[in-house]
Formats: sequence, C-alpha cells, structure tokens
Amino acid sequence: MSVVTVRIPDTMDDALRDAAADAPSLNAYIVQAVRRQMTLDAARKLAAMEPLELDGEGDAL
Repeated sequence: MSVVTVRIPDTMDDALRDAAADAPSLNAYIVQAVRRQMTLDAARKLAAMEPLELDGEGDAL
C-alpha cells in the first residue's frame, strides 16, 4: 500500500464534501474516485492499442 497526500484547494472543499455526503468518509470517496480514474486511464491505453479480436471471449470494454 502507498501513502498519497492530496491537497484540496479551499475553493473545492465544500463541493467535495457535498459530493462525498453518502460515502462512509471523505477519504473513502477520494480513494474510490482515484480507483475509477485509474481504471479509465487503463481502458484508454488499451483502446489506443491495436484492435484485439475478442469475439466469443465474453468481455467488452
């Protein structure tokens, strides 16, 4: 596990806390957002690769 320090500008604090209102904690919300972004970044890299023949594999991006 890695430790990451995130500095949130004061102008974003209220909006971020509002967005995380239903999350167990602000930290959990941020971790989930980072994981989603990492998944999207990986999918973009895969999409930029040469097309793969996935017919019959049961996977879709």
